[in-house]
Amino acid sequence: MTQARPVPVELVVRGDRAGVQATLEEFFLGRGWRLRERGDDRLDVERGSRRRTVFLGALAGKAFYLTARIEIRAGEHATVLRYRGDAGAGAALGGILGRHRAARAHQETAAALAGRFESEGRMVQVRRG
Repeated sequence: MTQARPVPVELVVRGDRAGVQATLEEFFLGRGWRLRERGDDRLDVERGSRRRTVFLGALAGKAFYLTARIEIRAGEHATVLRYRGDAGAGAALGGILGRHRAARAHQETAAALAGRFESEGRMVQVRRG
């Protein structure tokens, strides 16, 4: 099994904040996540069904409820994104299996996000932890 706690991932991406945020929104919306802006420096995302996850736990399949926070810091030549997946909701709603499922989903999502910026030639650096 994967580790039970998702490790925060920091992405340093070429481009201004507005362009990077537009890519972020497109990426998450295209994968079925819902967006909640929390000010200029933070974007919260969620997917799945809390209700279905309460009833079915880790067996909720694609409807398994997940949340993540993306902190956004604009620099002079690049934008820094800090992706922090929350395995706590997975544990509360799906027990130990839910925690592992959430951690794995967050690792895969962070890798796919980094891949998206890499494919566009905008990735500068990826840092874990």
